Amino acid sequence: MKIPGWLMFCERKFGAFMLRQLRKSIRFNIINQPPDEFKCIFMFWHRDILLMTLHRIGSNACVVISSSQDGELIAGPVEELGFTTARGSTTRQGSQAYRKILKVARERQLGITPDGPKGPSKSIQPGVAHIAYMAGIPIVAVAQHASREWTFNSWDKFRLPKPFCTITAVYSEPYYIKTKAELEAAPEELKKLTDQLELELQTHQSQ
Repeated sequence: MKIPGWLMFCERKFGAFMLRQLRKSIRFNIINQPPDEFKCIFMFWHRDILLMTLHRIGSNACVVISSSQDGELIAGPVEELGFTTARGSTTRQGSQAYRKILKVARERQLGITPDGPKGPSKSIQPGVAHIAYMAGIPIVAVAQHASREWTFNSWDKFRLPKPFCTITAVYSEPYYIKTKAELEAAPEELKKLTDQLELELQTHQSQ
């Protein structure tokens, strides 16, 4: 069922307001974040969308979000918080949405969830590697943790940080894909990268 436009408008404004209020209570511990002018693809799990949004408010980055109605519920508040969005899929090469995402990737930092929008959770779909290869920019993986959170009963165990928690985010070194051989190997190599980064994240949680 299509949600009425007035209700979507209210959800957009109210969602952004609540996220701003939540952000004021949160402590952030951010490690190795690249400068805003460094063009790259930030790769993070779908379940961490809110954690990423909260610590990057005001960065003017672009986030790839599904063109579905569920995606619209995320896109509204995200745009209200100063991000731009590219709607569509990174897997449908040659489509209008794919070409738009590729164009945006050459202009500003781009955020992609490689396991979204439907999973499996923590899987690396090939689209993120194709975008990086075609745009000539690196991938920077991001591992994130909230010290206190609610977890939804969804396919990805979506996370909502609790007020007054600490969000820790660790950024990887840039990962470049320069050849077709590297492109073919990228999903497996990126999974290794994210696994290593999550181990590093655990060391920062214990500090």
